[in-house]
Amino acid sequence: MDDGLQGLTPVEPRAPIGIMPNRQHQTFHGFMKGAPYELAIVEFDDQGRCYDRGQMDGVTQRLEALAPDNVTTGEDVILVVFVHGWQHDARSDDDNLTAFRALLSKTVEYEKDHASPGVAPRPVLGVFVGWRGLSDFGLGDVVAGATFWGRQAAGQRVAVGSVRELFGRLRHYRNRQQKRNGNPLLVIVGHSFGGMIVFSALAQSLIQAASAPVGRVTPEFADLVLLVNPAIEGARYLPIHDLVTSAAFKARTTKQLPVFICAQANNDQPIGLVFPLGNAGHAIDEATIGDLEKECVTHALGFVPSFRTHALAGPTADKPFVLDPPGTMQADPFWVVGAAKEVIDGHGGQHVHERK
Repeated sequence: MDDGLQGLTPVEPRAPIGIMPNRQHQTFHGFMKGAPYELAIVEFDDQGRCYDRGQMDGVTQRLEALAPDNVTTGEDVILVVFVHGWQHDARSDDDNLTAFRALLSKTVEYEKDHASPGVAPRPVLGVFVGWRGLSDFGLGDVVAGATFWGRQAAGQRVAVGSVRELFGRLRHYRNRQQKRNGNPLLVIVGHSFGGMIVFSALAQSLIQAASAPVGRVTPEFADLVLLVNPAIEGARYLPIHDLVTSAAFKARTTKQLPVFICAQANNDQPIGLVFPLGNAGHAIDEATIGDLEKECVTHALGFVPSFRTHALAGPTADKPFVLDPPGTMQADPFWVVGAAKEVIDGHGGQHVHERK
């Protein structure tokens, strides 16, 4: 993708079979410019530490310049964060990074088209979170496919590592601007094991938000957390499910945009079929209470029927995407959405944002 972005490393040649080393792929510190958007890449090793503190520090410096502590105003920006999943990393030619850059360009266009009259469009800054989702590779997908469970364990370590510092620094910028009556926007997205990383790192904020059912639900860390085909056990979502299905929460009348969306492709075989098979042992050696909890220790969040709040179908020849129940403003801002093939096709298939 040639959009004028300056700072990506040259594409790395790769042998037909081998091991992807536990090292960083990008050397630029902070946000690269030259495109309609700005892009930062922050990479974490197999233990969840920054490969290069300069990547983190560069992002921090940019955020502090946007909203320093010693002023009464700051600059509003749109921050979009993406955490990739299995079989991906931060190489310049990784197709997840390419798709993310395309999404940032479309976000710039959307902001320009929808900015209020007389109000300058907010700049768009993207943060791509890289980790060693690809380790061994070769023989097509045969070798890489055998690394599913090892990469799951690596993702779990990343989730409790310095990625929490990154999310915290993004949160500080957002919250400072909101206190100044600014209008920043922070969206954090994770796919596959990246969804596991995002949810695990932000679970406390999401649970705290769901535990305050009166009035508006406002998470501390982001305006929207979006998980696409997340590879994480449904049991991790049970604390939120218990809250949003309680009588107190169901009595809410305040309608708002969602603060959490799990978008799960209905035809996602790795998550729908392979994931529960690999977790089958948990049903034997982990004590559970009731049938739902037993199901949740083996099945992924998006494939627990009791969690589903919405279905997303389409598009058809004469209709756009169809959300059931309809409406973006609803009393329950925690959505678990089953997506038809036309919306998200398979585990790593084309996502809705790529079709718009």
